[in-house]
Amino acid sequence: MNSQRTIDFRYAPPVSWTNICYPDDPYKSLVSESGALLYGFDPLIFFSWHFKRVIEFSLISADKPVSVTQRTESARVPVVITTQSYPTAVLELRTFAHQDAAGRRTDVVLWEIRVNDDVDEILTGLHLDLTEQGVVFTGRSVAPARTIFAAPLATFTPPEFWRAISVYHVENEEDPAPGDVVLVSSPQRLVHIHPTGFRHVGSLGTELRIVKGGAAISGAIILPLNHQETAGLDYAWAQQALAEVQRFWTEFPLLRNTFRVPDPAVMDMLVALARNILQAREIKDGLPVFQVGPTCYRGLWVVDGHFFLEAAQYLGYGDDALGGVSTLLKHVHPDGSIARMPFHTKESGIAIATIIRQMELTGQDDHLEELWPTIRNAVAYIEGLRAQADALPEDEPNHGLAPAAFGDGGVGGERGEYTTPVWILFGLKSATEAAERLGYTDDAARLRYDYTTLLANFRAHVQKHQKYLPDGTPYMPPIYDDSGLHHWIPGYPEEVQRQDELQPESATWALCQTIWPGEVFAPDDPIVQNLLHLTDLIDDEEGIPATTGWLPYRAVWNYHASFAAHVWLYAGRPDKAVDYLYAFANHAAPTRVWREEQSLKSSHNGQLIGDMPHNWASAEFIRLVRHLLVFERGETLELLPGLPENWIYPGAVAELEKTPTRFGPVSLKLEIGAARGFDLRISCDMAWPRKPTALRLRLPPGSTVRLDNQTLSLTAAGWCELPWAPTLALEGTLAEYAA
Repeated sequence: MNSQRTIDFRYAPPVSWTNICYPDDPYKSLVSESGALLYGFDPLIFFSWHFKRVIEFSLISADKPVSVTQRTESARVPVVITTQSYPTAVLELRTFAHQDAAGRRTDVVLWEIRVNDDVDEILTGLHLDLTEQGVVFTGRSVAPARTIFAAPLATFTPPEFWRAISVYHVENEEDPAPGDVVLVSSPQRLVHIHPTGFRHVGSLGTELRIVKGGAAISGAIILPLNHQETAGLDYAWAQQALAEVQRFWTEFPLLRNTFRVPDPAVMDMLVALARNILQAREIKDGLPVFQVGPTCYRGLWVVDGHFFLEAAQYLGYGDDALGGVSTLLKHVHPDGSIARMPFHTKESGIAIATIIRQMELTGQDDHLEELWPTIRNAVAYIEGLRAQADALPEDEPNHGLAPAAFGDGGVGGERGEYTTPVWILFGLKSATEAAERLGYTDDAARLRYDYTTLLANFRAHVQKHQKYLPDGTPYMPPIYDDSGLHHWIPGYPEEVQRQDELQPESATWALCQTIWPGEVFAPDDPIVQNLLHLTDLIDDEEGIPATTGWLPYRAVWNYHASFAAHVWLYAGRPDKAVDYLYAFANHAAPTRVWREEQSLKSSHNGQLIGDMPHNWASAEFIRLVRHLLVFERGETLELLPGLPENWIYPGAVAELEKTPTRFGPVSLKLEIGAARGFDLRISCDMAWPRKPTALRLRLPPGSTVRLDNQTLSLTAAGWCELPWAPTLALEGTLAEYAA
């Protein structure tokens, strides 16, 4: 194993958006990589996005920044610190969201300009470019203004040209407001100045000041979002607001159960990602909606939700996760389907698996029994889909499998594709095992028949339509009909350009998930081994699989790393899973947020797809870390299946408190001492009705381990069997992983 794994954000996207809002906050304020504030996401189409209002900050200077860096104050506190370095000075922006006791939401930018020590003096100030169609950003008059409004263009009267510059003007705050309040500046007032690039945008600056080398000036820009009250909003208020925000996030219980790992950088990721998920979430009709992001994916997405709710359980948000199930059930339709998007027919299979997974993690078989009619109806809907496929002529590509559907994750349009049947297999397998466990004999027999016949048809279909890599290895193509290789448009009539062309690895996301956690295919199944061979061929450049999603040319779908990592872990290659974990982290921005997809850094292409912060990515990172420590494989519970070598050092502690599994909550605490000695404490809930058939522990091969003063034997791969008991106390010495 690689002991030099580090998180340094080396593949961070060049364009980033960071959320600064509160948990469940409807005001999803975003900060760009340059420190601009972005409001009102309003796409034209999926490939053409803009924000209704953008407020950019820069130094009043003849120079451009020589560098721009960005970070959050800490993993826990989403105060975004943007540092723009110029040849003569540094502009620092400290941007955060504030909410008072009355619910008034306000964004704040505390800014400071510090002139370099080696500079005599400069004439400077803060520059704001404000973009929004149909308004003029202005004070009550042409006078230097404390408060800036969005005056409707239709009612705005421009100032008299010469009088505006040759007469001393004083702002009269008793004059009527020309529009809604946009911002308040304190202590400096703002005046109209040239916009950057002389664009047709609003442009304001603080009144110019001569600042000596080594000296600094500072102020606050305060932006009311859901109110128009400006009294008392000044620099002192902004500083107090910062202290309140810092206190709020410091005290907020992000990780409600202990979830601790020895690598501080990974730990910071876990804390930040828990926060990101809560920031994206909203309460709708009294129920939590775990949303992927704040812009193009702001809403419920059924497949994403399966993994969001699992991550929420791992973080200790069990009640919220069950509330997410209630949100999902609002999408049950009269035909039995459970779907947000009718053309996304796999969603019924996903929903079945989600409901069952949530019930098993909470031990609520009684609730599952209450929901069983919903599951039975969803299965009937799936059976209807299969009947449609069976009724097709035998020479039709979809015959015996599934009707044409929207693939997603790299395959657009409705066509013959494999993501739908594999997720239906996942759902049917989950339902089959649940029916058998609940004693629903008739349903279990029906489901077992549905599952096994579809699986047999699927295998035969793949055998017929599989293609081959240049080295002769078979692979399952993303599509199997004659709809062409354009990744978005079936039947594309022109020559498909390389950047739009489906690849062997396109849309393998669903197959990964069907392998694990679906366990439809065993680790040694050729379908699994061939997928891993393909994955291994495409992960060299940036450490994670490339070209698996909507960008099939020199790009990465960042959190596909987790889908593939789980397959590696399931197949007995935890080293690859850990490598993917760190490479996945290094595709985040330094503010610990991901874009869904982005170009490879070496390509300089600048393509991007999807939301940011993209919190399915957040959920996947959390899940992967949990599963390196506690992993469910059928009716077996595995402990430490993927412990990284760089987590083994004197004083290191890995701990999970009551982490939910299908076998009940499990607590685990691993402490590393000198000379790689260790103590491991495990506790399990003996009252939980479902018990594992085996409890296994993995240590580096060659380790020694004792339980109750008895030395346990390890397999060549480092596994040993443990008894299922309320508590276990083990000790020993960890060997080093082979290089």
